[in-house]
Amino acid sequence: MKIILITASSLLLPFAIVASQFLELSGASPPVTFDQVDRNRNGVLSRQEAVNDSSLSVRFDIADANGDGSLDPHEYLQSRRLVSRGDNDTLGIWY
Repeated sequence: MKIILITASSLLLPFAIVASQFLELSGASPPVTFDQVDRNRNGVLSRQEAVNDSSLSVRFDIADANGDGSLDPHEYLQSRRLVSRGDNDTLGIWY
């Protein structure tokens, strides 16, 4: 069993390396979860916490749909969905 795991790991490692190099070269970053950005664990994201997600920090005001100066999980997820769809008409071109 150990040999199978070692073999499988060694076969998958090159793919992981290529994927990470692609992300680095393309300027893309891996998805960031709400919990990773919410450093103080209060359930909302402040502008200061948003700097931990480079694409979010530039679209913070647009993502803050209710204008309260923070992003709740729904606002965060909505902004990520619009980015992944490439909805530049709604959010403006900011990436």
